[in-house]
Amino acid sequence: MREQTMNELVSINPATLEEIGRIPITTEEELDQAVRNADSAFAQWKTDRTYRQELLHSCALELTRRSAEIVPLLVKEQGKTAIEAGGEMWVSAKNFTHAAQIDWADEEFGPDVVGRTARIQRVPLGVVAAIVPWNFPVFLMVAKIAPALAAGNTVVVKPAESVSLVVDKVVEVLAAILPEGVIQVVHGGPAIGKALVEHPLIRKVTFTGSTGVGKLIMKQAAEAITPVTLELGGNDPAIVLDDADIASTAQFLVNSAFFNAGQMCVAPKRAYVPEGKVDEFCRIFSELMARLTVGDGLAPGTGMGPLHSKAQLAFVQGLLDKAVAGGATIVAGGKPGTDLPGYFLEPTLVCGVDDSAEIVALEQFGPVFPVVAYSSLDEVIATVNAQEFGLGASVWGADEAAATAVAERIDAGSVWVNQHNALEVELPFGGTKSSGFGREGGLAGIEDFLQTRVISAYFLNHKAFGVALTSSGPNFGIRSSLELTCLSSPTGVRKGSISWSGSHRHQCLADKQDICELGRHEQ
Repeated sequence: MREQTMNELVSINPATLEEIGRIPITTEEELDQAVRNADSAFAQWKTDRTYRQELLHSCALELTRRSAEIVPLLVKEQGKTAIEAGGEMWVSAKNFTHAAQIDWADEEFGPDVVGRTARIQRVPLGVVAAIVPWNFPVFLMVAKIAPALAAGNTVVVKPAESVSLVVDKVVEVLAAILPEGVIQVVHGGPAIGKALVEHPLIRKVTFTGSTGVGKLIMKQAAEAITPVTLELGGNDPAIVLDDADIASTAQFLVNSAFFNAGQMCVAPKRAYVPEGKVDEFCRIFSELMARLTVGDGLAPGTGMGPLHSKAQLAFVQGLLDKAVAGGATIVAGGKPGTDLPGYFLEPTLVCGVDDSAEIVALEQFGPVFPVVAYSSLDEVIATVNAQEFGLGASVWGADEAAATAVAERIDAGSVWVNQHNALEVELPFGGTKSSGFGREGGLAGIEDFLQTRVISAYFLNHKAFGVALTSSGPNFGIRSSLELTCLSSPTGVRKGSISWSGSHRHQCLADKQDICELGRHEQ
């Protein structure tokens, strides 16, 4: 977590509540210079894709080499376990490697028209603002900057205040490999974020975080009509079918639901279980859940760390208290699970709730897992599709065709069958509805950082077309006082003569299929 003084961000270990370190808050003048440095670097960086790919491979190797140095800082500042932090570093390096290997067409040609060539190009945007959340600060930063850099953009990173130290360290490692100015980092709260988004040289904003902040960023970016990619909140359901293997399903869901203490946008946030199997599911789930040891992420044997902040713990505890007051039953958990002074809540299983309970309807973002009994699969699907979120979901069943058919009825960006939060850097990832838009991962992730430019060139063969030239030459563009309208076959104008004088309109038959009309353009 973090505290803030007048000029510094203070990082606090969420397990021990000890201070880890401090980092200066970026001034608006420093932010402006960082963006301008990135803009200056863009002119050269965009020119050589092979060179960029080589350096991104080097970034992957260096992150892997420095992982043992970065992991302890990531654990102390964010709160996750050392195993989880190691996995985050590994997948971050893999993201660089994957981005360096993706191929795409820089240019293709448009349909043939006699006398005209059209080149359709995919070109980088410019300076990208990457705003990074606190739950997976390294991975979610790299998921943005790797494809942005591969596409030829430069980047300015703004991390959540509470993970500034580890993000600053990773940027330092990357900046030592990349040309000067290609990657920059700024630190601070909402004011710095707003100044970054609204900076006139920013050409793209990519953000992962809450839906509320995502809406605010959209409004800020709208002032300059800056495009945004938003990966926002999710309240992912796990739908257990009648033929599902309860033991293996429960094991998968325990592993997924309490990863990073449940602070993951695509973690399963609740399970819909057939009425006749709820007791069995809860019994097995609670037994497996009990094996997770709560504690400091750097301590050997720790299976789950603390929540990231006092505010997050209070929010999750509040949802749990409301659920119990409304008649829910805590099957297991509900206590801190450790004597450490940090923001702990042990893995907690809740039953006896329905979709009207806030603990089901809202994204908890913590280690509480509600189970909802159902008798009608159609009603479950209707309820899931009616919610405001659409990030991820999972379906669990033995019959592949039946489970896949259910998955295809769910309105979400990713739907997994017999797995959950199985993110792969090779596949596009993103949400629908209030979970955002745009994609990260795969070729779609690169395309999110490119724009289309068309170069259409018209070189008229004057003898073949029989056009009399004025002193300034013919101009058929919208800025001319003359307008050419051609009603032709798909092959375009082949031959014929065109003449004009004054404001009169003349028609000529180019051939039996093509009619050209030239007249004065009126504005």
